[in-house]
Amino acid sequence: MIESIDLPDLAMGAPLALALVTVLVNAVVGALRGYTDTEREWDIVGISAFALLMGLGGGFIRDVLIGNLPAESLRSPWYLVTVMVGIALVLLVGRRISHVQPVLVFLNAVAMGLFAVTGVAYATDAGLTFVPAVLIGTLSAVGGGVLVSILQGQIPGILLASAPNALLAVWGSATYAVVAIWSPAAASIAGIAAVVIAQYVVNHFGLTTKPTTGRK
Repeated sequence: MIESIDLPDLAMGAPLALALVTVLVNAVVGALRGYTDTEREWDIVGISAFALLMGLGGGFIRDVLIGNLPAESLRSPWYLVTVMVGIALVLLVGRRISHVQPVLVFLNAVAMGLFAVTGVAYATDAGLTFVPAVLIGTLSAVGGGVLVSILQGQIPGILLASAPNALLAVWGSATYAVVAIWSPAAASIAGIAAVVIAQYVVNHFGLTTKPTTGRK
């Protein structure tokens, strides 16, 4: 029944416009991490590095792990151009962008979901089984943020008791991998929707992961 529905396969054949929107959102989020940092004064190079790693880092990690080189985002100039647009937006209207947090949360959840399902799809296409494919999907979704945290001299948030972003990435990746058994096209939409819905549930209830250090 599900195979009869004409759904776009966003994991393996996302329209370029959607892929670029995903990169733009992540690039803006990355640049904002430097722009709004009150502890350090990052210059244009620092902000640009954060935007580049957030925008393209997840795809870099995915492509390196499955041997898909050179990375797809380097095969077209539009990805790097999009990152530069994100940097320019933050430099020009960074304060205003930071005020539309609900929009950024939604777009960031969509971007995370797209990175997750694309990572799983490419890993599966490379011959990897369920668990390694889900791992690559997860790393693709959160890898850019981890790289930015390392550059900022911080412990990546996914390793601390905080919003469960890594778990959301696992959830989206696993959802795609399971549904893809019947329909890859439906799986891509299901995986992205799973992340977006879970993100809103987490935000609404203020859910966080719990520390396991045994503190009293």
